[in-house]
Amino acid sequence: MGAIFDMKAFFRWLETSSERELLQRRDQLQHAIEHKFTESSVITDAKYLLKEIEQEMLARTMR
Repeated sequence: MGAIFDMKAFFRWLETSSERELLQRRDQLQHAIEHKFTESSVITDAKYLLKEIEQEMLARTMR
């Protein structure tokens, strides 16, 4: 239940966040993937979130 709630909250944030917030979170995730995270499952999850953020940024650009 916790993971589902967290993902629901993430997607709600994704829809309501500003362009600046998206850029900040994207940059934070990229840095963490490259320099902080060591467990493969955490890296995989972070890459998924990063992909979702980048897709949202692209979708907003295309509108």
